Amino acid sequence: MCSKEVPGFKRLGHLEKQPLIGGDLATRYPLRVAAGILQGRAHIEDWLFQRKKHFPHGEKEIEIILQQLRNRKGIIETTSCGRVLDAVSAVLGICYERTYEGEPSMKLESVAFEGKDVLNLKPIIEGDTLNTTQILEEIFENIGKHSRRDLAYSAHAYMAKGLAALAIKKADENHVKTIGFSGGVACNEILTRAMRKHVEDAHLVFIVHEDIPAGDGGLSFGQAVASGFFQP
Repeated sequence: MCSKEVPGFKRLGHLEKQPLIGGDLATRYPLRVAAGILQGRAHIEDWLFQRKKHFPHGEKEIEIILQQLRNRKGIIETTSCGRVLDAVSAVLGICYERTYEGEPSMKLESVAFEGKDVLNLKPIIEGDTLNTTQILEEIFENIGKHSRRDLAYSAHAYMAKGLAALAIKKADENHVKTIGFSGGVACNEILTRAMRKHVEDAHLVFIVHEDIPAGDGGLSFGQAVASGFFQP
């Protein structure tokens, strides 16, 4: 959020921090993200070993991942919405490896079209943080009980409701009437459409990108503009 008094921004809310096992490796192999979020769940270790062919180094790699989770070494954390959607994509067996930017999330979105929200979860917001463990756990527990299409859509519905609720809460606290949606995940049509409805139902203005891209291109443009404002 941009301050009217002094040029700059404040981070007023974010997604729950999740383990990114192996750093950049987790962005390429989303099962690593799923393992971090689902750690401690019943049968998660067996579930991972059943998918050993989707890890470049098979069982040995899974053993190292599980050891890292136990001793908490070599793990950084992320609050990225894209990583959560990547994990959902891997759990549903849609995409196990990113071969181009945004692949797991984009494939998840394509499966989710024509789906419906069968989980209908109420987002958990604790202070300024949206819980993202809940949605992955529910999807994991409901595999086989609902279609992959509906579970994929349910993930989008949860994230959209949660992000919108958090943004609306912070907008109200700061007397703001306009909410913008940006970042690579703003390219997701399902999320954007659902968030627009929630925000406009709260009688706030919802804006998205038109001429400037929502992803890294827009970020680069924004950095260039910001540098112009803050030149000594």
